[in-house]
Amino acid sequence: MNFTSLGGSDAKVINLKVHGDNRGSFARVWCTQLFKEAGIEFSPVQGNTSLTKTRGAVRGMHFQRAPYADAKVVRCSHGRIHDVIVDLREGSATLGESFHIELGAEDGRMLYIPAGFAHGFQAVSEDAVVEYLMGVAYHPEFYDGARYDDPLISIKWPEPVTEISEKDLAWPDLAGRMPFLRRSAA
Repeated sequence: MNFTSLGGSDAKVINLKVHGDNRGSFARVWCTQLFKEAGIEFSPVQGNTSLTKTRGAVRGMHFQRAPYADAKVVRCSHGRIHDVIVDLREGSATLGESFHIELGAEDGRMLYIPAGFAHGFQAVSEDAVVEYLMGVAYHPEFYDGARYDDPLISIKWPEPVTEISEKDLAWPDLAGRMPFLRRSAA
């Protein structure tokens, strides 16, 4: 595994060492020691997977509020996604900034997302499968989100949005809930 920063953020792109032969390929997707050597203190407590059937569909932007803010590792194991994270950490040097990366089954990359970032993605292929390792268990009373088109974070999606859940459409504007974020974006 090779870890590089995504933009100027604390998020890390994890390039896997993929070994291949005539049978296919093999890659290690988790190693506590290598994460520690990269300066990442992350211990998965839960694993999730999602299937997004339709190209252009958006999932997100999701996060958990403190004290259960959740770091995660995300990878696309089938298809391709345009992954987006937004730094919502008060006092962070990259507060309010969004960072984008395309992840696909064939590219051998994952993304480490620190606690305090909102996360979402757009499927840029049919049948995109995304796997998540979560650093904190799900706490529904602290689960939160931002709309994919929230004007405060102005995410540029690569394709027209074809589908999004009613729940993800119903999130209130971030500006009314995070005044410190509104000041950083001004």
